[in-house]
Amino acid sequence: MIIIMSSVILNSNSNSALVNTLLSSNSLMNPNVYSTMTITPPHSTTYSEHQPSNGNVPVRSNTTNYQLNKYGIISQILLTYKKTYTNGTGGALVLGSPQNDFFNCLEKVELLSSSRVISTLTKVDFMAQFSNLEFNKMTVIQEQLLKAKSTGSVGAGAESGELNFTVPLVFGFMRDINTQLNASFLEPMSIRLTWGKDWNQSANFATGVVGNIKTPVLSVRYKNFAEDANAQILAENFDKPTLNILSSRFYDENRQSVVSTAGAATAESIQVELKNTECVQDFYVILLRSDPNTAAGASPTVVSDILDPTPQAISSIAFSGSGAEILTLSREQLAYSKLDMDGFSVAQDPVIANNNMPNIVKFQTGVYGYKMLSNTISLREINAPRITVNFTAANETNLQRYYAYVVEDASQIYSITSATGALSSSLAN
Repeated sequence: MIIIMSSVILNSNSNSALVNTLLSSNSLMNPNVYSTMTITPPHSTTYSEHQPSNGNVPVRSNTTNYQLNKYGIISQILLTYKKTYTNGTGGALVLGSPQNDFFNCLEKVELLSSSRVISTLTKVDFMAQFSNLEFNKMTVIQEQLLKAKSTGSVGAGAESGELNFTVPLVFGFMRDINTQLNASFLEPMSIRLTWGKDWNQSANFATGVVGNIKTPVLSVRYKNFAEDANAQILAENFDKPTLNILSSRFYDENRQSVVSTAGAATAESIQVELKNTECVQDFYVILLRSDPNTAAGASPTVVSDILDPTPQAISSIAFSGSGAEILTLSREQLAYSKLDMDGFSVAQDPVIANNNMPNIVKFQTGVYGYKMLSNTISLREINAPRITVNFTAANETNLQRYYAYVVEDASQIYSITSATGALSSSLAN
């Protein structure tokens, strides 16, 4: 019976115009013709811990430096740090870090090659990165870095237990296996951390609580190939005077702000002029506000200078330039902005969305994905480009200052000098 049914189907297919057209196509491939998948040469994988070169006691708004070893190809960089709180009040307190406290602790991370800054990740760049992750990738970020953590009750003058946090430092080079940096060939590389100024934010926002960051360590994952495979890498990549590689980097526009009315929920708007002239793959729009729990006084006329690290909801955005409206999208439409190659959109799991990363808006010039450059647009010849951010300010007792950030994931060509291993930015537009 199975043979008869199979024959019926095959005979029917043989008379189909569509099927016969497909059979004559150059794209035809029989999956049952044996062939092996691409094989990567076997290699070693090691993690190496890097201690700071300028002391392991971070200071607010200061820097911590790490010299990267010339061990091999860098495939992952993890930053791990510990946080404690000291209770300076007169009573016992339950201490801990609030949701998204990481953005209070780290201001920016820079990748340097022979003292030249090659790529930078600011705290809003990290927000943009995290908001773009699929739910399965975001789960580990939420669990190990962003979620609120508690150390339990601590008496006056006592220090809380240690809280551990780990963040992946994913520069543009790390997003494609073909552009991972070969530290053993390149000029000496280093990582420079600039710490934030708002470490004292605790889960209960109590006054007199002092936060401390301790023992920050870099754990770097290196790949090393056998001698013949490594010789092939060097021979094919650096057979010419210069190797040019296509990658990307983040560019942050100057933030703009507005002060909302105290004691009322009001519709507000902020315009951000785009000064960048590079070629942009993706735009991210981030709305933050001053922290309502840490205002400098009880008066409603006082605006706190400490940011709430929770992205706020955006009602709509508009992008215009050269006298033309490029797009206007509502909140409901923006939910579909991460368009994938199959015509549907990517989103994060609402179960872990209490970090408010889904409130960050993304405008893609191409389709979602990390494995290809699906599009990029040059801002060079667009006259007066601007993004308008519309939102509803919350009803708070104190005045609130809202800040609009526009983060651009820009295409970048880097060059590596074959004779010296010097890495530098070559072309951005």
